[in-house]
Amino acid sequence: MPFEYFQSYQADQFSFINIPKAMVTEEIFSPLSIQAKILYGMLLDRMSCAQKNKWIDEENRVYIIYPISEIAKDMNISKRKAINSMAELVGMGLVEKKHIGQGRSNVLYIKKFVITSD
Repeated sequence: MPFEYFQSYQADQFSFINIPKAMVTEEIFSPLSIQAKILYGMLLDRMSCAQKNKWIDEENRVYIIYPISEIAKDMNISKRKAINSMAELVGMGLVEKKHIGQGRSNVLYIKKFVITSD
C-alpha cells in the first residue's frame, strides 16, 4: 500500500501519547498490560491540563480529573476495560485515586514511574 509523504504544513497535525520506555523495558512493569501502559501515557499527557486548570492540592501535589467514561471513549475501549486498566495502574502504585463522592469524578494522582533510592 503506497503511503503519501507529509507536506511541510502537515508536520504538526498529529499529537502523540508518550509511553516511557521503562514501561516496556523494565521488568518491574512487566505485569502491566499494554493497555494499562498506554493509559499511563495518556494520564501523563493529561497532566498538562493540571497546571492550566490549577489542579494542585494543599500539599502542592498535582492531580488530574479523568472520568472512566472519558478514558473508555478516548481509548476506544469498553468501560470495563478502562476500569481494569486503571485498576492495574492503581495496583502497581502508579496511580492513587481519591474519592470525592457526591457523583463527582475521582481525583487521580499520577505517580512517577522512576523509582528513587534515598
